Amino acid sequence: MKVYFKLYQSDGLTLVYTFPVVQDCNYPASPRRNILIEGTRGKGGILIDGGDSVWDLNITGYLIANSYEELITKIDEMENNVVANTPYILKINKTISTYYEYKVKRIDAIEYPIDEGFRTNYQLYTVHFKVNVW
Repeated sequence: MKVYFKLYQSDGLTLVYTFPVVQDCNYPASPRRNILIEGTRGKGGILIDGGDSVWDLNITGYLIANSYEELITKIDEMENNVVANTPYILKINKTISTYYEYKVKRIDAIEYPIDEGFRTNYQLYTVHFKVNVW
């Protein structure tokens, strides 16, 4: 089974972008925020569940093309479809019919590190999302 990283509009139904050739991603995660209240005279304390915490989800992969022009077109497509400060639903499949689902926003620039490819037919990319920010 192939793993797909698909970005949907906030309705969770309209596909916006499918990330190609993903090599690394720091999922699954479900960090929790807790509030600890300790008594000044008594023993122990109270732990209150604060809900899901904000965390960073990073997707790293490759854009692959047959020419420089085609590669630049793919870079432009990613930049135009994965818009900063826009609420999205990111779905990553677990099985054929189940998936992880995260509410995300991209708040940083997409990174295109310079590597040995010199953008002739492939380009490494990293997209940074914040999870649980909307």
